[in-house]
Amino acid sequence: MVLALVSVVAFLAFFPHDRLRLQAAAYFYVDSGLAAIELPRYREYLQQSTDSDAIQRLAQMERATGPEAGRPVDAAAAIELLQGDHAFERNLRDGKIIQSSEPGYPDWQRNRQQFDQIEGSVLRQRFAVTTQAWHQPWRLVTYQFLHRGPADWLTNLAVLLVVAPLAEAAAGPVLFLLCFVGAGAAVGAVHLLLSGAPMIGEWGALAALAGLLGSLFGARRIPSKLLFTNRPIALPGYAALLVLLAVEALRWALASRSAVSVSVDLTGLAFGAVMVGAFKLRDSRRARNLIAAPGAADSDSPRVSVLAQEAREAATRLDTRRAANLYKELVDLEPQHLEHLCAYLNVALLCPDEATLQDAALKLLWLRARSHAGEMRTAFLQLTQPKVLNVLPIDEHLRLARRLVRMREDAAALRVLDAILSDDHLRQLYGRQLADCLLGIYTGYVRRRLTKLAETIHSRLATYFEAPDHLGGVPPANRPPTTLFTSTARPRHTR
Repeated sequence: MVLALVSVVAFLAFFPHDRLRLQAAAYFYVDSGLAAIELPRYREYLQQSTDSDAIQRLAQMERATGPEAGRPVDAAAAIELLQGDHAFERNLRDGKIIQSSEPGYPDWQRNRQQFDQIEGSVLRQRFAVTTQAWHQPWRLVTYQFLHRGPADWLTNLAVLLVVAPLAEAAAGPVLFLLCFVGAGAAVGAVHLLLSGAPMIGEWGALAALAGLLGSLFGARRIPSKLLFTNRPIALPGYAALLVLLAVEALRWALASRSAVSVSVDLTGLAFGAVMVGAFKLRDSRRARNLIAAPGAADSDSPRVSVLAQEAREAATRLDTRRAANLYKELVDLEPQHLEHLCAYLNVALLCPDEATLQDAALKLLWLRARSHAGEMRTAFLQLTQPKVLNVLPIDEHLRLARRLVRMREDAAALRVLDAILSDDHLRQLYGRQLADCLLGIYTGYVRRRLTKLAETIHSRLATYFEAPDHLGGVPPANRPPTTLFTSTARPRHTR
């Protein structure tokens, strides 16, 4: 929203002023005779070149100047074409096009200097990406907030409002801004290397946001709250690319081929894809939140909504058995949905059935998602209750302790570990895993410089594990218990 506001303010505040200045410069260019001197020579310069870019520029010059080159039909377009040709502009200023021996050279030079002064007051010329950007690098950022006209500004603003909120939700404000500004700078630099013509607009940055979303999510559906809608709509990640292509096709149709730059599109898309890999956004908490968020489900969404409503109603009536069964079905439909898992555990704690409580605890313990750190911490602390530990195998006690250590819930992890350490048989059987958990807690205390707490852990290690070579024990389980497999298996449909 800040970027959109800056775009709106920049356009409404500066575009009318720039338009008047450009009109004044165009009138002076024609009335002073500069057009009658420079444009015919530029046309001859293009006719002598066999470059494909020169042929395209010649066709655009024919449209801008009409039958009489000295009185251009569209003076602004003709001036922009001439100034966009860096080689011709350099030759013109070096005296290779209009030589000092010509009779009208002093008048041309004086008029040229006055024209440059008028045009220099235009913000678009002062902050656009030109060859001066190599000496004025801020132009690689400022040019993104300038636009040629209302059509470009409105289409860019529309794409920004549709694509940017989802990109910011996936990458976070800092990386989102880095992607936007960094992609704009990269696009400007590549454009200068390939063309050298002046450029303004934020299209390259928008292409980077679309490339980020497409590379990050692909065909996976994510909830997107579009304008004028109250409920999120699940859309695939590549939908941002489709929006980009649709707007590009519209510009191609309405504003001719010159309005579309393949180098800008490809550079922006590549920058967004590189951001995903460089910052490992696929493993980030924000991206996982979007994928696992309600509204990202596909065909099961209506079924999920009905089950969730029925489960809440059953829990309100304290019908714990029915509520537990409904939440179990919800968790089977959406195994990564943390809200349903937590509700399932809360209901199972009230339910007298130990098998249901064990199933809810195991599903939560073997959840692979790294999102919702605060909610997961609360849920895992609930698992340390004696009622839950009594129904869990010792392997799962140790898994719970390891998860608590990673969350820095060291006190809760120690309660679980001390219960096992007090049993000689369990301590010998699971010595390797117990020592590993204690060492993780000890390392965390040392890094945080909690010396006294680190000493208490060190004393446990010294008491129970005198020699590291004789820890013994079994390795940690890498596969979920068979009870979890049977509880998550979906029933087959029979005819």
